[in-house]
Parts: sequence; C-alpha cells; structure tokens
Amino acid sequence: MNIVERMLKGEKISIGMVHTLPLPGSFHGGYTLEEVTQRAVFDAKTLEQAGFDALIVENVNDGPFLPEGISTRQLVSLALITQKVREAVDIAVGIDVCGRQSAGIEVASLLNGVDFIRLSSLVDVRIGADGISQPNGAEAVWLRKLIGAEHVKILADIQVKHTFALQESIAIEDSAVWAVTTGCDALIVTGLSTGLETSVETMRRVKKVSAVPVIAGSGVSPKNVKEQYEVCDGAIIGSCLKKEGNLLNPIDASLAAEFIRKAKQ
Repeated sequence: MNIVERMLKGEKISIGMVHTLPLPGSFHGGYTLEEVTQRAVFDAKTLEQAGFDALIVENVNDGPFLPEGISTRQLVSLALITQKVREAVDIAVGIDVCGRQSAGIEVASLLNGVDFIRLSSLVDVRIGADGISQPNGAEAVWLRKLIGAEHVKILADIQVKHTFALQESIAIEDSAVWAVTTGCDALIVTGLSTGLETSVETMRRVKKVSAVPVIAGSGVSPKNVKEQYEVCDGAIIGSCLKKEGNLLNPIDASLAAEFIRKAKQ
C-alpha cells in the first residue's frame, strides 16, 4: 500500500527529508559523487531506523538555480544517488528535483521502486529568488501517462514557501481545487520558508475543499506535531532533524527518534 492510500485510510505519514550535499557541477560543488551518495544513504538509513514512513531525496543545496535549470550532470548524479538510497532502505522513497521539476517524473519512472515525486509549481504562478515559476502540472500528468508511470504519485505544493503570488487575490482554496483537478495525488501546504510552521488554520481551509490528503510541508517539529497531526494527513520533516537546522548537516539520530516518539504519542 502506497503512502497516499495509507493517508486516505487515516494513517498519519511522517516523511523525512534527505537533503543531498551540493551535487557535482552545482554552484557550491566540491564533493565527489561518492561522498554525496554516502551521506544520502546514511541519512536515509537514519530516518528508517527512527521509524519514518517515507523519505524524499532532494537537491535543495544545489542553489542558486539558473533559468535553464540544473545540468545533465547534476540530474544524472541525483538519479544515481536516489537509486542507491532506494536500495538501502525498505520505506517509501520519493524525489524532488530542484531546478528542473519536470524531470522528476522521468527520473522516478526510470528508477526501480521510487514511489512518488514532489512538485512545487503544479498550478500556481509564483515569484521567488530564482525568478518567476510557471505551472507544470499538466506537463507532469501528461508525461506520467505517456511513459506509463502512473504508479508514481504526485505530491504537489500549493502557494509554495520561499515565493510570493503575482496575484494576491487567489485564495489557497482555489489553488487546492486547481491542483486536484489537474491530477495530483496529495497536496502540500507550507509556511513562508523552511522551518517556519505551517498554519493549522490554512490546512483546515484546504482540507475542506480537497478530496486528496493534505500534507504539512514545513515547520513540523516535536513541539507542534500533536497540533499539526490533528489536522493534516502527514508531514514532511527536514530542518528540525538536523543540528542548528542546517541543511548541510547530517540527520541527527536522536532528533529523528524524538520526532517519531512525539508523533506516535
């Protein structure tokens, strides 16, 4: 049973983040592919041992991102790393290709056993540090169908963190309805930036109009997991599992175990 089905049945799914070190060819590169892979596998195993239900491999540390997106070298590196992670753990594995979101479906379909992708620009036009992001939802669902990858679930951000709307009057309920209509399998609601708490009231608003699971995408921690899990169907957890919240640091086993302990309570 995939994580979307589990959430629809009432389970609260905890998804841990595997933030890769800067990939070869990225702006802050300098690590070998072997070094980046070893760290990613270490973090994945730590999440599994702590009791997380799933994980996402993400190259967030590759920024800043050029308009043309990440290089082929970076994309191939991320695919190879994700495959090694998939081979190392038995929990569900997803991928988030920062800098070339549309490639997520193709990468996931080519790898053996990758269960889902995260897409940050499914239906919204947003502006952020990297410029204006255009919706790629139709492209993603069409590609998924054309290449026979419909087993790969799409977890879609709506009005995603680190960005602002070009038209403030668009309600998050509208974005939620658009995303579900476009064909996503779950919605992700975030705070304004990494580590900032996702508004419980905003998630309630989205839940009222959504037929798919709603996931808290930022700021969930041992301190607020009870309140968050009373509303959302699952959460993506990253910075609170690392010392000082630094995304370059490895996952701390004690912090990961503490989160799961609080989540289960």
